[in-house]
Amino acid sequence: MTGWSDERIPIGVAPSLGEALDSWLERYAHRLRTHTVDFADYLGLPHASVRRMVRRLTEGELELLERRTGVGAEQLRAMTLEAFGGSLVRITGPTRRLRAPAHWRFYGTTSRYCPACLAGNGGRWQVHWRLGWAFACIRHRLLLLERCPRCGKHPPVLSGGNHRMLSRPQACRSLTERDGRGTRCGYPLTEAPAVSLAEGGAVLLSQAGVNAHVIAEHRSAAARERAGELSHLGRRALRNIGARPDVVPPLARDIITACGGELLAGAAAMEIHDARNVAIGTTLAAIATDPRHPLHEDVFAWICLAPDREMGELREHPTRYLTNWKSAGPRVINRILAASDSQLTLKARLRYGTATAEPAVPSLSEADIRVRASKTPGMLWPSWTLRLLPPKSPHQPRIAGLRRACASLMLVPGGPAGHRQGARIMGNPHFRSNLEALLAFVDADHICSTLTHYTRVLDTHEVPIDYARRRALFANEATTLLLDENAHWRLCKSLGTRQFQQVHLYRLRWQLRRLLLGADPQPGNHAPAWTHRFTYRTHPEILAFLDEQAHRNLAAHHITDEPVTWEPPPHWLDNIALPQPPVTTPTERIRALLTPHSTARDVAHTLGLTVHQLRLLMENRRLSAQTRPHNKGNYPRPPHQGYLVPDRLRDLYQRQGLQQRQIAQLAGCTPGIVKTALKQANIPLRPRRAAGELRRSVDPVWLRTEYHDKGRTVADIARELAAPDSNVSQLLDAWGIPRHPPGHSAPPAWQPSPFASLGVPLSPDMERISTRAGALEELRTALLLPGFRTRRAAALTLGIPRTSLNGRLKKLETAAGFAIFNHRRRPVAPTARGQALLDEAQLLLQRLDTRSRPRPVTCSSSPLGTIHAVLGSVP
Repeated sequence: MTGWSDERIPIGVAPSLGEALDSWLERYAHRLRTHTVDFADYLGLPHASVRRMVRRLTEGELELLERRTGVGAEQLRAMTLEAFGGSLVRITGPTRRLRAPAHWRFYGTTSRYCPACLAGNGGRWQVHWRLGWAFACIRHRLLLLERCPRCGKHPPVLSGGNHRMLSRPQACRSLTERDGRGTRCGYPLTEAPAVSLAEGGAVLLSQAGVNAHVIAEHRSAAARERAGELSHLGRRALRNIGARPDVVPPLARDIITACGGELLAGAAAMEIHDARNVAIGTTLAAIATDPRHPLHEDVFAWICLAPDREMGELREHPTRYLTNWKSAGPRVINRILAASDSQLTLKARLRYGTATAEPAVPSLSEADIRVRASKTPGMLWPSWTLRLLPPKSPHQPRIAGLRRACASLMLVPGGPAGHRQGARIMGNPHFRSNLEALLAFVDADHICSTLTHYTRVLDTHEVPIDYARRRALFANEATTLLLDENAHWRLCKSLGTRQFQQVHLYRLRWQLRRLLLGADPQPGNHAPAWTHRFTYRTHPEILAFLDEQAHRNLAAHHITDEPVTWEPPPHWLDNIALPQPPVTTPTERIRALLTPHSTARDVAHTLGLTVHQLRLLMENRRLSAQTRPHNKGNYPRPPHQGYLVPDRLRDLYQRQGLQQRQIAQLAGCTPGIVKTALKQANIPLRPRRAAGELRRSVDPVWLRTEYHDKGRTVADIARELAAPDSNVSQLLDAWGIPRHPPGHSAPPAWQPSPFASLGVPLSPDMERISTRAGALEELRTALLLPGFRTRRAAALTLGIPRTSLNGRLKKLETAAGFAIFNHRRRPVAPTARGQALLDEAQLLLQRLDTRSRPRPVTCSSSPLGTIHAVLGSVP
């Protein structure tokens, strides 16, 4: 090839669309009746490697080829792998060395091919055949080939430097040994047998999807994410097929058969990234990620669970190897998290959000969690609590603990903090009992989904109150709050109320601290009983006074840009499906029901709510019932009931001769109320006990026995004698009975047996138990326990605090002197002696409950037999 100029070659060969650079140079050399090596030398590239040129052209090579062949630079670049560099292939440095690609391990040093394409275009090898994602020819519906059927080698595109043979482009140019010397294979690749794929089949559809979403848009983030999904799931599917062929689903078997093969034994065989395996893996991955395919969930579960079965046991994290799935992309990881929801603990479900439609790997730092804590009060807001509570729960006594558990758990989703750390940050030290209160009334699925939604809403919005600062400033009860007591006294005077004593000031400070914190100052599960009455019925001017004092305390700490209280607006939750719909009852209707004589139970029943839901609704809307008119002697007093009905009171006081203190004990009130009832019933009061009458009626021996020998207290004996404590103390001193030493432990307080008037003989055990204060409540509680799995389960179901239930049972068994229940058996069952006691208690309580009126019973076992008989008839 001498005599031509150094400029453009007069004979031109145009490259075809999609042709690779080495294929074009080989055809150019074939047109000029030479070899590619000689052609490159003539072009001025004597030491250039065409195999490296097809990966990426240098500026010198590009300029030289453009000048000598007349082909434009853009067209030359399009014939190389340079456009796919960094995404589908990896070409490193000036050496243009190919490294393992990000996904399928097909390096591109060789080329796959379609026999029908080579036969139809005159042996033009396509550049995209060098990509690992090319495994099928959509035009001819054939699986691409990689090796020559005769020699078994990858057929090279270039003829190399063999000057003795001008190879045909369609023939295999691999060197083989024939007749003792090296020669070219020469097998016509256009005749190579290839697997025919069904039109519209899964393999061709997956190749079309790869062409559209991975190869065509390989630079986009969506294409990279899609490539990660298909590659990771496809490789995992291949490992599962090789490692556990006995559990391969039928769909995967059909795809393997469609690709021209059977199941191969051993995982290593399926790790080869040839066209067949890539086709199988990519197709299975495409099905697993296609929500329109009817079997996509089954295929995805099979890919995830086999062969190592990472998702089999209950644990704190979805999988120990979750980081290995990072290359699969967030969509696949989210599906893995969602699929593992049933195997996770409550904390893990919250952390990963697996109970929601958008689970995710935790990505927040501890600083992010503390920012969320600053947006959250120590108890969940009332409106959000209402959206979580069941609509009709029969008994919800631990709403405060439930709200504290929610606030603590809201620091778990998406971050590194655990429930214990969250409880410490929120100032909720009794997290375990708080969580028991929550789980007793709310389903765990609702907890995990709702609280995760709450945290995501909170993270995307701003809150006008810094609750972390409020807790730091006002949570410590030793910190004195500013409260204008004089202004409060004047306000009470103007309202005609005397609620300005020390107990009222204590309660006012308690409510003031609650306003500032957005949570109860005391960290337990129960708010004090008086708080329910305070929040239900408080004068509006008292509430306004509290708001004013709260602003004073905030201003003292230079906080002037925050409201006293705040609730998240309802529209924050508009696009979230929550367990309960919002309460849409108009505020005016609720306010109309909150009359001076209405009770919380009646109003809740009218609105179709529980009492606790009504309280939350009133707190959310800052409502309070109208106050009753204060007692100035101008309005009729309510009628007395029970023992204080005039006729019954006259019988007890005049005919039976009971003291006011004894009647008060029967009626469960104070002696002052009994005295007022006597005056209202126009019953003349008896004169005071004459001097020396008590001393004459009490036997010194009996008093020494009861006080010194039995160890009873002065107050207990005075209660039995219906006398003041000071009079009993005077008798002890007068008769020289020594006082109890410091640290003396007195027996349970005496009371008349409530069963004494039933006419049923009591066993010694029941006689001993029933004369103790609180015996009826303890016996009724004990009768409810048999049949429950544990005492803890009984406490949760009955709505009794666990400590209260255990305390009642312990007092009962201590008074009985033996074990009533077998504490080592489940379910709870009484002992033989305990069963006899419970049977007796059941009979006695039934008779006691069915009695319409107690009858006096004569009793002579104490110095005051008649008094004992009347007191024994207390129901």
